[in-house]
Amino acid sequence: MTINDIVKETIQTLNSKKIPLTPHHYQRTFCQIAASNGFSIEECRAKEKFIGKLNETMQQDISKYNVNTLDELLTYLVSSLNRLTLGNSGKQKLVTITLIKYLLEMIARFPDQKSRELAKASMERIEHLCDLNTFEIITQKWETLLASKGSDYTARLQMLAKSKSTDFHQLLDQIEKMLDESEAEESLSEMASIVVASLTPSLTQTLDDEISTLSYMLNTTPELLHKKEIRQQLKALIHKRIEIDKTEVKDRILSIDEILSEVSTKIIHLIDNTDVSYEKVKEIKKELINVDKETKDFETIKQKLLKIADSLEFETKQLGTIMKKEDHVIAQMQTKIKKLEQALKRAKQESKTDFLTGLVSKRGLDEELNRVDKSYRRYQIEYSIGFFDIDHFKNINDTYGHEAGDLILKQLGKIFLEQKRDVDIVGRYGGEEFLAILPNTPLHGAQVFAEKIREHVEHFKFVYKGEAVPVTISVGVANCTEFDNQKILIEEADKRLYTAKTGGRNRVEPPLKVTV
Repeated sequence: MTINDIVKETIQTLNSKKIPLTPHHYQRTFCQIAASNGFSIEECRAKEKFIGKLNETMQQDISKYNVNTLDELLTYLVSSLNRLTLGNSGKQKLVTITLIKYLLEMIARFPDQKSRELAKASMERIEHLCDLNTFEIITQKWETLLASKGSDYTARLQMLAKSKSTDFHQLLDQIEKMLDESEAEESLSEMASIVVASLTPSLTQTLDDEISTLSYMLNTTPELLHKKEIRQQLKALIHKRIEIDKTEVKDRILSIDEILSEVSTKIIHLIDNTDVSYEKVKEIKKELINVDKETKDFETIKQKLLKIADSLEFETKQLGTIMKKEDHVIAQMQTKIKKLEQALKRAKQESKTDFLTGLVSKRGLDEELNRVDKSYRRYQIEYSIGFFDIDHFKNINDTYGHEAGDLILKQLGKIFLEQKRDVDIVGRYGGEEFLAILPNTPLHGAQVFAEKIREHVEHFKFVYKGEAVPVTISVGVANCTEFDNQKILIEEADKRLYTAKTGGRNRVEPPLKVTV
C-alpha cells in the first residue's frame, strides 16, 4: 500500500460513514489507517512531539486526560490558560509560548496569503497583550478564516493540472510540465514558419515540387523538424533556393543588358533630327559619371548608359516626326500586350479555379491529390477524401431551370469555403459533384466534416425567385490508409457515394457512429 492508497481509503471511509470531509476528520482517519498499515507519518506524531516539548508537570497532567489529537491538545492548553490565576504567571507564560509554537507549526503548512497575514497579526497582538480576551479574539478570526471557502485551492490546482492528486508538489510539477510542452509546441510552430520562409526564393515566385511539398509538410506537421532526414533535406533545399535566386539575378541582369543594347541601337538608327539640346545631354552624362560603383554587374550597366549618352551627344539631331510614328506603334503594342496579359491571367485563374463556384477546378484537384498522396507515401502523413453529390439535381434543373441550378452550385461553393479548414482543399470535380481533400485527417474526422456539410446543406434555405428549393447531398468518404494506391482510394470513395445514393440519399457513407 502507498500513501496515495491511504488517501483514497481515508476519503472512502469518511464518505461511507457520512462524516464531513474536514481537516480534523481527515487527519484523524488518515493517521488511524496509516498506523494500522504500519506507516509512520511525521504529521501523525505531531501531538507526541508537542507534548514532549512541555515540562514534566504538564506532561503528567495531560496523561490524565484522553488527549488523542492536536485539536484536543489545543483545547487542553486553552482550558489551562483559562484556569490560570494571577499568581501562577510562570505557568501562564509557558502555556502561551507552547500555544504560539503550535499555531506557527500549523500556519507553516498553509501557502495562503490570508493565513500568513492573520498569523503575523496574531503574533503582534500576543506580543503586545497576552490575556484571555486576546486569545478569544484570535481564535474567532482563525475560525472565520477556516470556515471560508476561499482557502480551498486544491480543487483549482487539480483542474489546472488535469489530475486528481492531492499532493501540492505533484500538482505543481504536472502544471509546469504542461506549460513546458505548450511553450515547446508553440516555439516549434514558429520555427516551422521561419524555416518555410527560408525555403522561398526572394526574387521569383516559382518553386519546384520538392520544395513546395516540404513547405506544406512543415506547416501542417512542425514535429517533422525533429527528424534527422528532414534536417538534411532542409540544408539541401536551402542551398537549392540560393542557387535559384542566383540564377534569377543573372537572368534579370542579362535581360536589362539586352534592353539597353536594343535601346542604344534603336536611338542611333532613329536619330535624324532632335529637339534635345547638347547641354542637356551633357548634364545627363555628368550625372551618370557621378553614380557610385556598387557591384561589378551594375558597373556594366553604368558603362552601357554612358555609351547611350555618348550616342546622344554626338549623333542626336531631330526625332520629332519619326518618334511620333514610333509612339503610335508602341501605343498599339502596349494595348495588345495588356489584352494578352489579361487573357493570360484569366486563363491561369480558370485553369485552377472553377468560375462558377470559386472552388478549385478539376485540374487543381488532381495536383493537390498528387501532392498529399506524395506526402503520405514518403512521410506517412495520412489524408482523407470525400465525394459530395447533390441529390436529384436533374429534377431541380428540370423544375426550376438551369439558372436555379447554377445558383445552388454557387451557394454550395460558399458553404464549403465557410466550413472547411485553411489546409483543406475543396473543388468542383464535375457537374454537381464536389471533392474534398482533408490533409492530416483520419476517416473519423472526414466523417465528421462530411456530416457537418450534409446537415448545413439540409437546413440551408435555397431560394430562387421567391420560392424555396429543397436541396440535400450524399457523401462517400475514404482514408488513404485503407487502400494500396490513390486510384483505388478514389474508386472506393466513389463507390461509397453510390451506396449513399442507393441507400436513401441525404446521408454519409460510411455513416458516422455517435457514441452516447
